[in-house]
Amino acid sequence: MQISVSGQHISIGSSLQEYVQSRTTQVVKKYFANIISADIHFSKHTFQFLCSIIVNDGTSRHTILKSNSTSDDIYSSFDTAIAKIEKQLRKYKSKLNDRHEKIKVSEVKSSAIKYTIAPSQYEEDDEDDDAPNTLDNTVIIAEKPLDIQTLSVSEAVMRMDLENLPALMFININTNRTNIVYYRKDGNISWIDSK
Repeated sequence: MQISVSGQHISIGSSLQEYVQSRTTQVVKKYFANIISADIHFSKHTFQFLCSIIVNDGTSRHTILKSNSTSDDIYSSFDTAIAKIEKQLRKYKSKLNDRHEKIKVSEVKSSAIKYTIAPSQYEEDDEDDDAPNTLDNTVIIAEKPLDIQTLSVSEAVMRMDLENLPALMFININTNRTNIVYYRKDGNISWIDSK
């Protein structure tokens, strides 16, 4: 497994690198034998250290686990973030194994393009009816191909949790229709089934 430890505007010492690499290897290898990489990034915001961890499991499922944490101590921020990863892995290990036995997750039903759009910077003017449409003025800052996977609703929620996503589009394995699950502001999960 390739482990990358980096820092933004801070120096990462050799003792921190060794600690991060050994602890990450210990936690991740306990659940996945074929992990490709783990990226651990530290940054400092005022008096807080932010640790972000991204783990790629190296299977055709392209499962990416994400976690982050802030603390006034750099080691504590890492320990909390890696504990979140471990909790996710422990919670979903059996589900991932069951899913793999039932069908091949690499079966992709459809593909799409994911766009990242910069937020529009405009002022509302109630008197100006000739104002251009804000969608015409948006700037696309990133686009990449994206495979839409065939999943059950519970598997989609699991993947959304593992990847720390606010929403996930998928092909429902039971209905063969496009579905979306997302977190509501009240903390509940909404499920949209197209017809």
